[in-house]
Amino acid sequence: MTSKCVISLDLPEDIVAPLGGQFELLTWSGSEAMPEMTLQNWLADAEGLLCALSTPITASVIARAEQLKVISTISVGVDHIDLAAATAASIPVGHTPGVLVDSTADLAVGLMIAATRRIAEADRWMRTGQWSQGWQSDLLLGTDLSQATVGIVGLGPIGEATVKRLRGFGCRILGWNRTPRVLEGVETVDLEDVFSRCDIVSLHTALTPDTVQIASRERLASMRSGATLINTGRGALVDEEALIKELSSGRLKAGLDVFETEPLPSDHAFLSLENAVLLPHVGSATRSTRMAMVTRALENLQAGMSGQRLPFCANPEVYGLSA
Repeated sequence: MTSKCVISLDLPEDIVAPLGGQFELLTWSGSEAMPEMTLQNWLADAEGLLCALSTPITASVIARAEQLKVISTISVGVDHIDLAAATAASIPVGHTPGVLVDSTADLAVGLMIAATRRIAEADRWMRTGQWSQGWQSDLLLGTDLSQATVGIVGLGPIGEATVKRLRGFGCRILGWNRTPRVLEGVETVDLEDVFSRCDIVSLHTALTPDTVQIASRERLASMRSGATLINTGRGALVDEEALIKELSSGRLKAGLDVFETEPLPSDHAFLSLENAVLLPHVGSATRSTRMAMVTRALENLQAGMSGQRLPFCANPEVYGLSA
């Protein structure tokens, strides 16, 4: 009997086709996220699951998937998966670390420039026919990245790659990490100092129970007037209600690639704010990076379906290894 595999997102046919020769595939083709009840039904007798951030894999989903051998996600982060439940059920969870570091760091710096030089705002201004005069000395004035003090919250691979890029701009860089880390050109400071002393604060720490709303109401309030918050990590790192108030007052600016609710609702307050540059979670959205992510996810899926150890496992405890 052919093993059954569920694919909970719509993928190009040329990617899915090779799997069809190995497994019986159930593929979700809807534009919206796959409903949990549908996922539970499809997983009732499935051995594999290929998913992404748009599909929450809850403890109840895992509990009902009694034949599941592997969960493979096309992402580095696994906060959409109940990792503890998967580990307790002896289900290895594959992810795709290491391949999106540079593309995400590029985007973080791009958001810094876009927000501080008002690029998206200027583009909208042009397209609505507001450029009725020639050069003006005070038109759409911004600030220089080269003269900024930039704070990096999280000095892991993406944070480090962002630091490497910022050194080329000549910025002063302050950094904080959950565990002590020394990086060339980075002054390590307390988390409170990162927020209160920097012109730009960029979030790169992993989402854990300890880092939920690490950009808290109090820390946002401590930021300098005119400062900018950049988030290419996870939406839940930010107290969004507090950030909206700071943006609405004009005191802060922001460049955001991630949000608590994705996709962002059409009536969300962020969408009315000129001083926020908003992107639809495209930190890894280059052709080479996305293909590398898919390749790793398929390697994990095929290994798990055949009973082999996953090459990129987010919960190595299932193999008796330390995390």
